[in-house]
Amino acid sequence: MNRMDDGAATSAPAIVDVVVLIPSGLRRFTGQAGSVDVQAETVGQALRLISDKYPLLRTQMFAGDQQLRRFINVFLNSKDIRFLQQEHTPLRSQDVITILPAIAGG
Repeated sequence: MNRMDDGAATSAPAIVDVVVLIPSGLRRFTGQAGSVDVQAETVGQALRLISDKYPLLRTQMFAGDQQLRRFINVFLNSKDIRFLQQEHTPLRSQDVITILPAIAGG
């Protein structure tokens, strides 16, 4: 437990075990792996860890400025991270992260 300057207690982020689900359209970049187990503190850290493990996946998920591409939707336990703390969303043990690229059509 950390203490802030005003004396209030804060919880330090913890590294936890989570599962990242890979959609079928991106599995060719993960050696056909449908899920990847990682240990991370935040959603962003988990995504970067799998993109480090699978460099070809990185170019699909992240733009040149290392920001998550706009058409990549990420859900944490079925909640869109855009409505949480985005990539800074903290993780809890056994959370499931789902990567879901947007599909264009007409």
